[in-house]
Amino acid sequence: MFSPVDIRRTRDVSIANLETLILAITSRLVILRNHPSFPDPDIAPDRDALNCIRILTRILPFIYEAEHLEEWEEKFFWGRRRKKSRHAQIASQVLFDEGQNDEEQRQHKAREEDYYDAKPLAEELIDTLLDLLFYSGFTIPRIPGVKTKVKYSIWQSGVGCNTAMGFNKEL
Repeated sequence: MFSPVDIRRTRDVSIANLETLILAITSRLVILRNHPSFPDPDIAPDRDALNCIRILTRILPFIYEAEHLEEWEEKFFWGRRRKKSRHAQIASQVLFDEGQNDEEQRQHKAREEDYYDAKPLAEELIDTLLDLLFYSGFTIPRIPGVKTKVKYSIWQSGVGCNTAMGFNKEL
C-alpha cells in the first residue's frame, strides 16, 4: 500500500502528515485494545488491529533510518503529551447550545481541567502492543473464568510453566 518512495517523501517533505497517520493508527490500536468486546469481528475487529500493526511496521523503519530526525523522534515519541478528558470531549461535541455565548464557549475550551497528562506516545504504543501479544482470543486461546483479557503467560512449557498455552490456526 505504501511504497518506500512514498514513505520517504512524506517523511522528508511533510512530517506533519506522517505524525497524523501515526497518531491515528496508535489511537485506533489503543481504542481496540481497551474495547470490552475486542476481538469481536463486528464491533471491534481484530482485523483492524492487525492492519494498524502492519502499517506501523511498514512506516517506522523509514523514520528510524533518517538520522536527521533523531530530535523529532525524541520529541514526538517520548515527549510530554496532554489529552482531552472524556468530559471535555463530550462537551466539545455540543453542536448547538443557545445558553452559552461565544465568550463562555472560548473559556470552556481553554480550561486546564479539561486536559490531563498522558503517557508518552512510544510508551503507550509499547504497552498496547505488549498487551496484544498476550490477549485472550487474539494471540492466545480464550481462557474461561479469567476477568482480564490480558494474561501474561509463557506460550510453551518451560521454566515456571508446566503446560503449554496451546494454539490454533487463527491465533
